[in-house]
Amino acid sequence: MCLLCPLAVFSPRHLPNLMRLRAYFARQWRLMPAAVFLSVFGPYSQRLDELLTPACFEERALQHAAEQVVDRDSELTLRPGECTE
Repeated sequence: MCLLCPLAVFSPRHLPNLMRLRAYFARQWRLMPAAVFLSVFGPYSQRLDELLTPACFEERALQHAAEQVVDRDSELTLRPGECTE
């Protein structure tokens, strides 16, 4: 599903992968010029920031999902040119 689709539905089971994606965006932010990052990942990053809040999910579910993320590229299916490590 597309993060930007207004009809997309995310459940607590999606939280670990959403947090892995947010961690990936944070790594990309450190590697890319801001203008390039915003043009490529900006809308998706903003949507994740909106989703990963207590307004959308219970704090306990967010914390549990965060504990499952180790902040490595190996957590995601990436193509060779997309890796940050």
